[in-house]
Amino acid sequence: MENLFWIIAVTGVGTYLFRAGSLVLGSRVKWNERTKEWLSYVSPAVLGAMLGPVLLLSDNRWVSVTDNAVLLAALPTMLIAWKTRRFLLTVTSGILLYALIGHLIL
Repeated sequence: MENLFWIIAVTGVGTYLFRAGSLVLGSRVKWNERTKEWLSYVSPAVLGAMLGPVLLLSDNRWVSVTDNAVLLAALPTMLIAWKTRRFLLTVTSGILLYALIGHLIL
């Protein structure tokens, strides 16, 4: 249990220092337009890399689209997020869609 505390503490301090450092240094560095454009692709790439396995795999195996409640709920939720740009509506609709589709499939 003590080991878990230190893992959480060190991770928290590291996250804080990384974010604080990027805020302090990011405001002082003048980025050229090419670098700004390149950096604009980082967030979508990271998001895609994190969501891909969550949406397509279960226990390290591909899940059929017809049996995949997470993917079936995520697709209309992404459309709602893209169209409305409203966070609360997106989260609420995603939860409701997942519950509805999960109930119908399972």
